[in-house]
Formats: sequence, structure tokens, C-alpha cells
Amino acid sequence: MQKYYYELFFQTDEEYIELFLDLVFSFGIEAIEEKNNGIYIRSEENLELIELALKDFHRKLCDNLKIQIYFNSNLEQKENKNWIEEYKKGIQALTIDNVHIHTTWQKAKQDKINIIIDPALAFGSGHHESTHACIEFIQKYTDNSKFCLDVGCGSGILSIIMAKLGAKVQACDTDELAIIASKENAKLNQVTFDDIWVGSINKSLHKYDIVVANIIADVLTILKKDLKDKTKEGGILILSGILNKYEDKIKDAFKDLTLLECKQKGEWISLAYKKDKK
Repeated sequence: MQKYYYELFFQTDEEYIELFLDLVFSFGIEAIEEKNNGIYIRSEENLELIELALKDFHRKLCDNLKIQIYFNSNLEQKENKNWIEEYKKGIQALTIDNVHIHTTWQKAKQDKINIIIDPALAFGSGHHESTHACIEFIQKYTDNSKFCLDVGCGSGILSIIMAKLGAKVQACDTDELAIIASKENAKLNQVTFDDIWVGSINKSLHKYDIVVANIIADVLTILKKDLKDKTKEGGILILSGILNKYEDKIKDAFKDLTLLECKQKGEWISLAYKKDKK
């Protein structure tokens, strides 16, 4: 073990954190921890280039969206200890109704649907408020008769839960690394997807009983036509990843559907809609 390791801490606006994490995961970083309203990255390799890449990404994201996005980072060299074990100690298992989410180094619960997710594989382990609400909705509306689509699948956690509930599941994500992580997590959980692809919902030729999209409000607005079109008549559309300041904007964009439920957890809104039969 080397004498020192490097710790990079960064913060950004919460609605954009997944975009920054996608970049971090693309570098093959294996120790990432979310706490203190930010992200910690640890490595025995110098993280200076990753910090520069994050700053450059922040600048380009602000330029492309033509808005100001908060970003702050701090890189330190620290005396080495077994920080991987310390990191593992900080990850808590999570039970949401009948679903128990745990890592490979934690114990399963015999009376629950157990989902194994190692947080370093991809963002999305159920602890985030928007993912938590989606898992509640999925357990309520999904059964073994349903054909489901997970849009922006990330770690694959929502797809895996739907598959564990007996549904036929397809999934997509524009990030190839998310697709790789979803496939690895599906194998780890001993489930298979009917189909999974790099790209968005517009590549699908099907209509679904349940469509889940846990992505930021701006993308939900862009995809609103496809999300509605790919939901069967009588089907359920679950939208999440919505900061409460965008609640009215999203509700207006989907006002032609019937709002069944609205969950608020912290600053995050999640919505369940039904597409009425004509």
C-alpha cells in the first residue's frame, strides 16, 4: 500500500450531479462516495487530471445550456489507510417496502426481494430521493403481466426490480457505460432483460404497460412526446428526477394524462400518470 492517496471532493447543483458522475465513471474510478452535499473520489493515482476534466466539463455544460451552474472542487493528498474498507462502512443497506437493496458485502434479507447494487458501478443505488420514490411506485404498479421500459436506466436498479417482480423489461440509456453497468448488475441479480440498448426511447418499436423515466426535468420535457406515445392506453408513466421548482412545468407538459399520484421527498418530485383509453 502506498504511503499517500488522493481525495477529490466536488459539488454541483443537485439536478446535474448525474451528468458529472457519468464523466467520473467513464475514467474507471472505483471508490466514489456521496456525502456532505457532494462527491468524494479517492485513488492512489493523482486525480489532478480528473479535476481538470470536471472543470472543463462544467464550463462546456454552462456554455451549451447558457446558464450558470454551481461547481466547486478541492483536491488533497492524504496519508493512506484502508480507505476502501472505510468507504464500505459508510454504505448503508436500504429497505423500501418489500425491496431490500444491499451491496455484495452486505447480508440479504430472507423475507424481502433482494437487490444487489455496488454503488461504484454506476449512480443509482436507491438512496437518492427520486430513485426511492420510483421504487415505491414500481412495487405498486408492476406485476408479472406487465411489459415495462426503463428510460435512462443508469445502474439498472429500476429495471432489475421490475424484472424481479416478474415483468418483461426493456431498458435504454444514452451512456454506454450505464448499459454495461446495467448488464453486469442484472447478471449479479440473476435476471435478464428482454432488450437493452444505447440510445433513447425513440429507438423502441413497442408500447409498454409501464414506462419509467428517472431523469432531469429538462430531458423529460424534451422526451414528452415519445414518453406518451410509448405508453399503452391504460398504461402507467412514472416520471422522477424532478426538482420541486420544476413541478408546474412538468405537470403542464403532461396535463393530457391523468395524474394518479405525486410524491415529494426532500426537494424532489415524482409523478405517476395513467394514459386513459380513448
